Amino acid sequence: MGQEIRVRYAPSPTGMQHIGGIRTALFNYFFARSRGGSFILRVEDTDQTRFHPDALQDIYDTFEWLGITADESPAAGGPKGPYVQSQRVDTYREYAKRLVEAGKAYWDYSSVAEGEADNGAGKDDGDKETRNKGWGGYNFEGRSMSTEEIEKQKAAGVTPVVRLLVPQEGTTEFDDLVLGRIKRKNKDIPADPVLLKSDGFPTYHLANVIDDHLMEISHVMRAQEWIPSTPIHILLYHAFGWEPPQFAHLPMVMGKDGGKLSKRHGATSVIEFRKQGYLPEALVNYVTMLGWAFDDTREFFSRNELEELFAIEKINKAPAVFDYKKLDWYNGQYIRNCPDERLLALLIPYMQQEGWIQGSGGSGYGETEIGRLRSLLPLIRERMKVLSDVVPLLRFVYEEVNTWDLDDLIPKKATSTDALQWLDAATEVLKRHGIPDDGDLETEEVLDTAFREAADEAGTKLGNLMMPLRVAITGSRVSPPLVGSIRVLGLDETLRRIGGARRTLEAAV
Repeated sequence: MGQEIRVRYAPSPTGMQHIGGIRTALFNYFFARSRGGSFILRVEDTDQTRFHPDALQDIYDTFEWLGITADESPAAGGPKGPYVQSQRVDTYREYAKRLVEAGKAYWDYSSVAEGEADNGAGKDDGDKETRNKGWGGYNFEGRSMSTEEIEKQKAAGVTPVVRLLVPQEGTTEFDDLVLGRIKRKNKDIPADPVLLKSDGFPTYHLANVIDDHLMEISHVMRAQEWIPSTPIHILLYHAFGWEPPQFAHLPMVMGKDGGKLSKRHGATSVIEFRKQGYLPEALVNYVTMLGWAFDDTREFFSRNELEELFAIEKINKAPAVFDYKKLDWYNGQYIRNCPDERLLALLIPYMQQEGWIQGSGGSGYGETEIGRLRSLLPLIRERMKVLSDVVPLLRFVYEEVNTWDLDDLIPKKATSTDALQWLDAATEVLKRHGIPDDGDLETEEVLDTAFREAADEAGTKLGNLMMPLRVAITGSRVSPPLVGSIRVLGLDETLRRIGGARRTLEAAV
């Protein structure tokens, strides 16, 4: 019988869930599902100074929106709980004392303030000279304090920290399922890192290792930026006499400029993607492809397929590049295939924000309003990249167009006289042929041919002829298909807008 797969996602509720973190959650989730294992959500909230309740709620909301269901979690419970670290503090203190009693750690009264500063992830962000002197400037003073000095500190009311006794000779090694064998000289590991702070709370290192062991985590899958922490964790496992889990450090997620994905690259928090109108299934599909590929060709996977096909062996070592244009393309494809009724329900909130649709749902919406929006879906579906695109695409339908930007009316390398001539020519085509009935492809083809002939007669490209007409009708250079837009407005309203745009051009001639 094979090993039972148990993985976890352990976010800190100090900020909104971001793309890098969710990628880690999805990799863990799909790996567990593909192997018939368990996916655990654990909240690492021991840094109480940075804890924020909104960030904690965002974890739950993001999981629900993306459809990630934890087998064990603070909400679902489970046999290895509690799953919130602040509720496990007594356990960490007990195990820290065991390490001290076993001679694997020690109470340090010498540099409490400095010790509290190096309780982070142990990222390798110092130069070698600093590391050799001791991480965070610590020089092992606490190892050699005399009994008299310790008693003096106690009398002064100093509360000590607990530090791990890190050997200064030899190396610490581990096999990474993505990167292979990784070695670190012990002298280059953070010098005797703090395990228990003076306030009695554990550092990341102590809580992480104890929880992973007691929760029987089989695989730790996390970003490559945590690699410098892993030797500390290996030493801790050995100090306790425990078998370490298997490690898989995931490729970094980078911006297109080669820098680590951050706010400067745009919205990286999941809540922002949700507000902009990305579909959860599109985000799940695209983010899972950041550093993982089933083969060299396939790009689209349903959740069920990812739950079946995901494998650690197919994770790439190289950094993944987050491309907003590629995500937009993914999202656009999912919008194309979204059932009408679901798409309507997703678009209505954006329409409500503009005051175009009234009511709060269900029978609160007028059937006329919903019927109109339903009739507009074929006009905009192919043009949408995100749900919020519904606003600029349909503004010309729901709001009056009474002013026109002269620069928009005039195509590039043309004059106002040119634009006026082309607008008149296009208007004559409309008056002569009228508006095709909805779905009347033959009549619509006749109209298209007439526009092309008018462009040839005017000695210009079709795009130049149509641009002033498009801006006159919609107020924008970007709009749904023009014939469909005219059909929605009706010929009378269309001609009224053309007349207003024409006066704007006449004034500039």
